[in-house]
Amino acid sequence: MRKKYCLFPKPQYRHFLFLFYFVSAMVKQYIFQSIKETNDNLETPFFKLYVHEIGDFLTIIPHLILKKRAKTNNTNINTNKDDISSKENSELIFNDYKLVRLTKLKKEIILNIFIISLLDFLAQISTVVFYLIEGNQNLKIKTANLNTVLIFNIIFLFLLNKFILDKIFYIHHYFSFVIFIICLIVIAIMDFSEIESSLLVNSLLYFAIRVFSVLLYSIEYNQSRIIFIKYYFSPYLLLLVKAVIQFFFLIIFSFPLFFVKFKDKNGEKKIIFAMIGNIFKDKIAILLYIIYLVNSFFYSIIKFHIIDKFSPTHLAIAFISETFANFIISAIISKIHINYKFGIIFVMYMLLIIASCIFNEFWVINICGLANNTKLFLDYKEQTDLILIDEYNIGKNSKIILSEADIEENIRSSSVRESTSIELTEL
Repeated sequence: MRKKYCLFPKPQYRHFLFLFYFVSAMVKQYIFQSIKETNDNLETPFFKLYVHEIGDFLTIIPHLILKKRAKTNNTNINTNKDDISSKENSELIFNDYKLVRLTKLKKEIILNIFIISLLDFLAQISTVVFYLIEGNQNLKIKTANLNTVLIFNIIFLFLLNKFILDKIFYIHHYFSFVIFIICLIVIAIMDFSEIESSLLVNSLLYFAIRVFSVLLYSIEYNQSRIIFIKYYFSPYLLLLVKAVIQFFFLIIFSFPLFFVKFKDKNGEKKIIFAMIGNIFKDKIAILLYIIYLVNSFFYSIIKFHIIDKFSPTHLAIAFISETFANFIISAIISKIHINYKFGIIFVMYMLLIIASCIFNEFWVINICGLANNTKLFLDYKEQTDLILIDEYNIGKNSKIILSEADIEENIRSSSVRESTSIELTEL
């Protein structure tokens, strides 16, 4: 059997989540660019907080559907049980030990979801606070550092997955990290070389805020994985409970803004909520925000489904594909000349995608020990061993069959010789 140097997992329906995420991310980016063209004032990033919040609240629809189905299934199961077993089960559930354990479990769940909600909210408002302090959300430094922040996001996802979820790293993980570090150095040099010296301070501050936000998101994603595997939460229920908690955070955050005025694009000082009223004067902007709301609903669900069905580190593949597509679209829209810088960044994205696939075992390279301790390689090795065993058994059985045939032939020949000798003796 020939040795395979590249191994890939068998396609499954859950792999379509990455395609759906890519489509949703493209819609999100396109609408975001369209909103910026119609309204690039300070109210845009602030109003998006409420849009995301409403989008998460929409998860109540699939949650209620799943709950109704589960209730119907439980009813059908319970009807098949007798009264004695039901009584025994109720006694087991409502004894003191169970009550104490259930109360403790509820506290753990509430604490974990509260931490996840707080991390997500702080990550969302970090850039909004920066725009409010800066007084302008249409900054030149917004596109700069985007590639560098992406790599920090990937590294945080992988490192926190090791420390929070106790993931064991093998040689292919460290090989991927080497690629990430190389890409980080190259892209960081290219990003910061294009920033004007007059914007250097703001750029560093903005960069620090973005890195801080992706760190919070990375912790949130790994904590969400614990909620899924330990407490058996569905992505819909987690998003719904998180939306309820974040609603109170948003109210607390919004309250002081009733007393602070900011300059709009015309230079007039207004409170942020008065600026939001300008959004509803444009019918196209209203339609864009409605589409953005629905897309935000699917965007969050798909992202948390990837965490549930795969792992938080698999989000790196989704994030890289999203940012890479945005890079290509921005290059097309802005009509950027394809030069050596464009080619270097393009190659860096290819390396990031390859490294993420290697890390998450979507692509196993069976050389230099990189395939050792990967699930695909162990499955491949098991199949190879089974094939060799089967071939050995087939060969062995064929030899046994031939020897038995020879024995029968020998017996038959010997009996013939004996009968012949007897006849000759009689003669």
